Amino acid sequence: MISLHYESRFGLARGALCIDGQPHLYVEGYEFNQSLTMVNVRLVARLKSKAGGLAFVALADGSEAVLDVPQEVFAKLTEGTALEVEIIAESRVEKLARARLIGPATGEPRRISPVQSLKDRLLARAAELGEHVESIIDFDILDAAEDAALNPSGPLPGGGYLSVERTRALIACDVDSAGGEGITTPKAFAKACNERAVSDIGRRLRLSGLAGLIVIDLIGKRHDAARLHSLLRAGFGPEADKLIIGPVGKFGTLEFVRPWGATPLMDTIRSPVRAAHLLLREAIKRAEGEPGRLLTLRAPAAVLDIIRPLLAASHDPLSAIIRLQAAVKSEVIVT
Repeated sequence: MISLHYESRFGLARGALCIDGQPHLYVEGYEFNQSLTMVNVRLVARLKSKAGGLAFVALADGSEAVLDVPQEVFAKLTEGTALEVEIIAESRVEKLARARLIGPATGEPRRISPVQSLKDRLLARAAELGEHVESIIDFDILDAAEDAALNPSGPLPGGGYLSVERTRALIACDVDSAGGEGITTPKAFAKACNERAVSDIGRRLRLSGLAGLIVIDLIGKRHDAARLHSLLRAGFGPEADKLIIGPVGKFGTLEFVRPWGATPLMDTIRSPVRAAHLLLREAIKRAEGEPGRLLTLRAPAAVLDIIRPLLAASHDPLSAIIRLQAAVKSEVIVT
């Protein structure tokens, strides 16, 4: 069963998709995000420049994206040309968003895709799995999904531990034989841990948003490659066809490539939007514990600039008892 856990307040929202109680996807941000560099957004852009075999397009909001285009088409592109493109990967640390070329276009740069709510985007992802979705509000599950998105390392169901660490070049994963249930021999234990890790890595990467070259350091050096490949594909579900999977190496590593998509949540830790969201969530909790009291939200100016228009546009009853105050550190003061 797929369950959707979702909350929205003050124009900011977060949601998680769970399968049989386990979180598989977590998203947060503006309830209606008008960003032009979100995955699957179609728009008209202008070719800004070509350099070193790369093409760059300018979007309507002044941002840029790298254009994925075949070399035979690249040579024919002229700077200033209007193009219809689709965002296939969002920006991340030191990386621009990437777009694929759909074809020629006319007119000024603009968005073509309608703006969807965060909930509708989650429901669209759930529909890819082809199962019924049940809407439930469980804040503990939302918090657990958020924590897992920020830290994909953790114990494996039934025993073992999978570490997932991001480096500049790749995502390094290590399978460890920490604990176990019902495993009688070291060889059987190692085999079970490897299979659990390969089966669960898809869920963890989807939650965290990590992609690119993935290297899994398996326990031992002799493996049933066909079975591991099968478990890996099953764990990714409908996304499996996008993977490029290599053979199990002689040093006991399984390597594959997962295309980048949404910005990893860990890349947004210092963003003003996330800081504003966390501060408002804390204010809501404090208001529930001490109803009727005045709430002062203290935060840096960049964070308050996010919160101020959200409060002005909101009909939430808490808006009337919230005051904003500039400060170096974000905190909620109850008076």
